[in-house]
Amino acid sequence: MSKFLLTSILLAWTTGALSSASFYSEQYHTVQEVELYEVTTDLDGEEVETLKQRQRLPSELEKMTQVNRRSKADLGQILMATQQLIAIGKEIYKIIDAGKPVLNIESAPISVLPKDMKGQALDPFTLTEWSAPRAKKYRVVAKNYLGMRPVAFEFMLIYSYGGKYEDKGAYITGAQIKPTSVEVSWGYELDASFSVQSIVNQGSAQDPVAGAVLNIDYKIKTLMKESRQSRAFFINGLGESTAY
Repeated sequence: MSKFLLTSILLAWTTGALSSASFYSEQYHTVQEVELYEVTTDLDGEEVETLKQRQRLPSELEKMTQVNRRSKADLGQILMATQQLIAIGKEIYKIIDAGKPVLNIESAPISVLPKDMKGQALDPFTLTEWSAPRAKKYRVVAKNYLGMRPVAFEFMLIYSYGGKYEDKGAYITGAQIKPTSVEVSWGYELDASFSVQSIVNQGSAQDPVAGAVLNIDYKIKTLMKESRQSRAFFINGLGESTAY
């Protein structure tokens, strides 16, 4: 075998190996879809996952064909108000930072409360008949093109409801999204935060029922790609909640 032929074979093999390695790396570092599960416990004490939403992420080619891009909504202010309700809390709560859960959130959780005569939010302690906190567990799983799950995290949607002012209304306090478990593989980064998207009165002017949409936003980043996802959760003063 001539030296030229041997060199050509080695060059072709090396090029092919590098190409395969590059393809594997791209497949590993690219999230194909993200799934949201509600996690409950059955009568035997075993966890049961119920798929609530599966979203396939567009490829780069598909992104190029998209004309309209949805941007992240900016709340613009810390407080939101309707004629009967006012929401108090922080504009954005960071809950996962560089793959690690932020367990001690310094700011007070979100409350949707009645107004006083001056248009200020009443102290939740002046309201009565608050329920015990209600909690639902959810799990988010990101899959790459190799079928692996490099990112998975669980969080709890927690809030107290049913608070009354002068025996009327159904208000919300202590609403938050709290991470309980975060798993991030090498080469991946995860950040997440939540905020209030909107508040509504589902009752009457004389007997309000507070409702709020909480939004959780998370970013998954690798050397190859960066993807941003958002999920919305509606809660109200009657203890009802829905994931979108």
